[in-house]
Amino acid sequence: MSAEAMRAGAAVAAVRRRSASRASTLYLFALPATLLFVVFVAYPILWVAEQSFYAGRTDGAAVFAGLANYRSVLSDPTFWIVVRNMALWCVITIPVQMLIGGLLAYFIERHTHALRGFFRTMFFLPVVTSVSVISLVWVQIYAPYYGIAQEYLRHVGIVMMTSPIGDPKTAIYALIVVNIWQWTGFSMLMYIAGIANLPSEVLDAARIDGAKGWRLAVHVIVPMLAPATKSLLLLGVIGTLQTFPIVHLMTGGGPNRASEVFGTFIFKQSFVLGDTGSGAALSVIVLVIALALSLIQIAVLGARLSPAGKEKP
Repeated sequence: MSAEAMRAGAAVAAVRRRSASRASTLYLFALPATLLFVVFVAYPILWVAEQSFYAGRTDGAAVFAGLANYRSVLSDPTFWIVVRNMALWCVITIPVQMLIGGLLAYFIERHTHALRGFFRTMFFLPVVTSVSVISLVWVQIYAPYYGIAQEYLRHVGIVMMTSPIGDPKTAIYALIVVNIWQWTGFSMLMYIAGIANLPSEVLDAARIDGAKGWRLAVHVIVPMLAPATKSLLLLGVIGTLQTFPIVHLMTGGGPNRASEVFGTFIFKQSFVLGDTGSGAALSVIVLVIALALSLIQIAVLGARLSPAGKEKP
């Protein structure tokens, strides 16, 4: 073997050793995140999925029940009340939050200067406020006879005999209003970030072509904010399925299950009634619904990301 061939072989071997060392280092960097995912995400999901096939006996022992828990959940009328409430929650809160949040973002970024930070903080404050505090405040706002809502309604001749959250016909809508008030600031922040990253060249060209005011906003700015809108849609659907604290604290899912959501339903089945099998089955159903809706949104909206982190055309 010639000296050149030996040197070439040595160089290739050195490159392979460096590549192997680099790969080992990368795996070590990924190890902590992988362990956290396995311990706190993968294992709990698998454990809950396993428990959904078992039913508890009066002596505390668990027996294999097959699909009995799933049949029990799907045949429970409360489940379909929850599905209806979740559909209303999703259809109402997500568009309203995006609309109000987008309008606030446009107003703050285009028509305020010295007080821009003040307005951003004030409208975002409910997002970071404790849910317990929000619940207490809105329970008082909805209080009949002396609540703030009653004070405004009295001017138009309406007297509330019961709180909106105490009426089965209005409870879910009253909670939806609270949720919109709490999370609109998040939509505003997302749109503010999107507006701040809009290319000034495109906006200047649109102004030169005669686009001004709402024409500029509707025909230029709104289409360019599509990535933020898609993100809010995806996060909104997932957030809807995760709804629990505000409902649990304000109504507990009542009155008469009228404001029940998946979170409160799972909590009652698992920890109040002690039916962990049905609670686990319901959790698996919610997980499947969340995955299906997320995949549908990604497929329909085209919200795929390239390796560079930018949206594909």
